Amino acid sequence: MHYHGSCMNLHLLRIFVTVVEANSFSRAADLLGISQPATSKAVRELEAQLDTVLLDRRGKTFRPSEPGQALYDHGRAIFAIEREADEAVRSFYTLESGRLVIGASTTIATYWLPPLLKTFHARHPRIELRVVGANTQRIAELLLDCQVDVALVEGMVADARIEVRPWRSEEVIVIAPREADRASRIGDASFGSAAAATWIMRERGSGSRDATERLLEEVGVDAPRTIEVFSNEAVVQAVASGIGLGVVPKICARDQLALGRVRRHSLGTGLIRRQLYRMRLPHRPVSQSALAFEALLAASGATGADASAQDLPQVPAPGR
Repeated sequence: MHYHGSCMNLHLLRIFVTVVEANSFSRAADLLGISQPATSKAVRELEAQLDTVLLDRRGKTFRPSEPGQALYDHGRAIFAIEREADEAVRSFYTLESGRLVIGASTTIATYWLPPLLKTFHARHPRIELRVVGANTQRIAELLLDCQVDVALVEGMVADARIEVRPWRSEEVIVIAPREADRASRIGDASFGSAAAATWIMRERGSGSRDATERLLEEVGVDAPRTIEVFSNEAVVQAVASGIGLGVVPKICARDQLALGRVRRHSLGTGLIRRQLYRMRLPHRPVSQSALAFEALLAASGATGADASAQDLPQVPAPGR
């Protein structure tokens, strides 16, 4: 690399960061509102400016080179600061207009947020609301990049830059297929044996995955057979189909429990609860809309920390 310190073109850097995040020139072009040839040309120009290869191209795929990864990490930090500066100015405005982006773990986004969104929208109808659902790890990343204003997650995040506060708790249950009552078997393993059963789990980085692994460790299951799926709803449907056992928040399984397609399965651990959390960046300016939503969260957590699924307004299951 023979970069001599000339001023870097931030427009080209923004395009490069978007290409890496989208893992696609065409998707990055769509996000940026420019053509794919212009996107490719911009990355080539940045490589020429820095006199180094930023993307290792392999046919139609690519990945950042070592200097490309370093530049991407710095670029993300630069644009996060840019968003933070913009928010610092916008935070002086009132709640008469504006936009609030809420990042939430998938279970929270699907089941716990809708009643809160309804209340907030009724109070502040001119605030544009957007919910971004992802696993705990991804929500933390979006918060650090200043791409969400409020962050709610199901698992703990160990990052010194993030302040984590308890919000509310929810009941977690083990579920089995309805047929398990008739001593159904999965391969060679009966449902009665936690160690022998196949367990349906969320992906790594999910708070639900962490809760499942902690529970299995508690009951002495060291190396379970697992099938990984992308959501708690997928866990419930997989269990209902007879594949194995799963651990999900009770609120996620309520419809299938009521229909009798799955049943609660006891591991002898008694009532299982898990904590849900709010996250924030201590030194980031907070907009008036975010402050108002945080106040609503605090009130809901104080009054409903031990609420069961039945205490909440019924939220239709996805796809209905």
